[in-house]
Amino acid sequence: MTTLNNKKLKKLLKSKSRVKIEQNPDLFYKEFLKSEVFVPVIAMEDEESLSDGDTLDLQIGFFDEENGDRNIYLFTDTNELEKAGYQIKSIAVNVMELSLILAQFDIDFNYIVINPYSVDSYKIDFDEFLEKNNF
Repeated sequence: MTTLNNKKLKKLLKSKSRVKIEQNPDLFYKEFLKSEVFVPVIAMEDEESLSDGDTLDLQIGFFDEENGDRNIYLFTDTNELEKAGYQIKSIAVNVMELSLILAQFDIDFNYIVINPYSVDSYKIDFDEFLEKNNF
């Protein structure tokens, strides 16, 4: 699996850095938008039936929470993926590119949740995320 280097982003996500984020959200977004993260995906075909050179259609996985929120989970590295306790198929994608993809979705999302299974998980309002990217 691809190794991602998000040390600066992970440092900003630490609980003790949250005040910095709240005081200067642009500091966070500047780092977040240039990061590469793992995003859960769902294969739209049976992967076993594919041959070399075939294209695999993927759909970004989202999570419907018990409270009714529909969220997108992002993971900064493989360690964060493993904290889920179950296998998550994912691809590595640049956050700026991901924002372009998500802006095209015809689905209402509530939050983007970074490292959802971590004590340092962080929620971003989906509409705010798109606004920061001028969509």
